[in-house]
Amino acid sequence: MRAARSLATAVAVLCLAAHPAFAQLTTADIVGRVTDTTGAVLPGVTVTVEHAGTHETRVVPTNESGDYAFTLLPIGRYSVKIELQGFSTQAAALDLAAGDRARLDVKMQVGAVAENVLVTAESPLVQTDSATLSSLVTEKAVQDLPVNGRNFVRLVQLVPGANEGVPNSLASGTRPDDRRQTSAISINGALDNQNNQLLDGIDNNERFIGTMVVKP
Repeated sequence: MRAARSLATAVAVLCLAAHPAFAQLTTADIVGRVTDTTGAVLPGVTVTVEHAGTHETRVVPTNESGDYAFTLLPIGRYSVKIELQGFSTQAAALDLAAGDRARLDVKMQVGAVAENVLVTAESPLVQTDSATLSSLVTEKAVQDLPVNGRNFVRLVQLVPGANEGVPNSLASGTRPDDRRQTSAISINGALDNQNNQLLDGIDNNERFIGTMVVKP
């Protein structure tokens, strides 16, 4: 009985001490459906994506429903090529930020393979294929926007739903026992120590204060 009580106590302590696990979302997806001009789905269409920065390419065929999907793509700018014998080759370009699930639906036009058709593609403001919300602060914004003290964490406040955290919290940088500059950011009303800090996809969470460890 005493052993069982001790085991229960140990489990309770471990549960209290456990740090919450967060998903590390640093990639993006491209999905879509390929049809002909009548709206009939086209299986077996070759879809190729190429990353503009690394020139890494991936190729998938459309399935019986004419659907295709590229998942876990590194973020950046991509060119997309859609090819099928007897149809003109379709081409598109789009930019992917972390967490994006961009949809690119294409209507193939009958013609010679040598003919190219440019498809205008943009990541929609409302992504119906995913419930994930994400925002990207561009390199130009980081360089050009005036930031108090050049604290890059303040740039997070450009994201809708983000604002400065509680002034006297440990992450605020205003307390004498905080050895780091301020990084208190509240997302959609959550506490400023409940954020998941990633640096190049690697866990960068400080376990005691609840802020980030390394600030490049």
